[in-house]
Amino acid sequence: MLAKSMRLTVTLISLLCLASVADIKTVLLNECCGVSADNIPRLNKGEALGKLVDTGDNRDLALMGAVRLSVPKQVFLNWYRKVENYKFSPMVGEAVRLHMPPRPADFEKFSIDPNEFDALKLCVPGKCSVKLSAAEIARVQKELDWSAPNIAVQVQALLRDILLEHATAYMKRGDEALPKYQDRPETFDTRQVFLQLLQGSSYIRTVAPELATRLQHYPGVAPQHPDEEMFYCTRERYGFGLKPLLNMTHVIIHQPSPDVAVIVAKQIWASHYYDGSLAMSVLVDAHPGTYLIYINRSRIDLLRRSGFKRALVNRFAPGATRKQVLALKRIVEQSAEAKVVGN
Repeated sequence: MLAKSMRLTVTLISLLCLASVADIKTVLLNECCGVSADNIPRLNKGEALGKLVDTGDNRDLALMGAVRLSVPKQVFLNWYRKVENYKFSPMVGEAVRLHMPPRPADFEKFSIDPNEFDALKLCVPGKCSVKLSAAEIARVQKELDWSAPNIAVQVQALLRDILLEHATAYMKRGDEALPKYQDRPETFDTRQVFLQLLQGSSYIRTVAPELATRLQHYPGVAPQHPDEEMFYCTRERYGFGLKPLLNMTHVIIHQPSPDVAVIVAKQIWASHYYDGSLAMSVLVDAHPGTYLIYINRSRIDLLRRSGFKRALVNRFAPGATRKQVLALKRIVEQSAEAKVVGN
């Protein structure tokens, strides 16, 4: 069952999508996630909110961020469609939009950090430094010649082949093709993790039930209204001694009404840390500008194994989320200003 704060998030987004433009200013974030109505003027002045959301499940990390953009939602959507823009964050080193169907060249920029080679060499089912299936771990042991002088080339070629296979299989078969990680003694079926995250994120069904159904049955259920889809890969660095992360994501952009747009980002594969992730952004016309609410729910293996790391995340993640949505606001607005100047 959802915790109280998550239920309030559902109520908030329902109001956002049903309320008139005049009502939005009064209902935005009112009672949501413990944020009082007194914070609404802060959003209207261009400040941002960030908060940890209690999901009632200690395996998950859920974060909410909110900000008011000075530009129409279409400007944000145009910016978002260009995956290379995601490198506005210093954490994102590479961002590439995949072709449909994907091509080998889509993954040329992605690689495993050489510092991980020694651990990868010892990779076996149940103990592996990268999130791989049992079949993929068998390929690591069978196909790589660790004594060869070109071992780095071999490793990167195998990685890119695995990425291509994941993307191709998912685009054809959807959730059926989601990986089963065997990096730890227990097998993690990411399809089941995704379904649990989706079930726990009932706000998606509240805002856009058709979108929730499409997510759950992708690619079998065609949308009643045209949806935009895209796939992308990123290479991210978080610092704090954490390994660089390779991440593959499926995005659906859905506009249930002229005043509202919903973006859902579903993780397909990650090289480290994540057993699954599901994020939703809701854009609501504010006339002028746009209200943006972002909610991300992820299942992270490090948090399950370490109470100390959970405590650190609980302390610092809300502030980091607030900074990220503020940075996003600045870069999107600056991009729109630059386009106006260029014209």
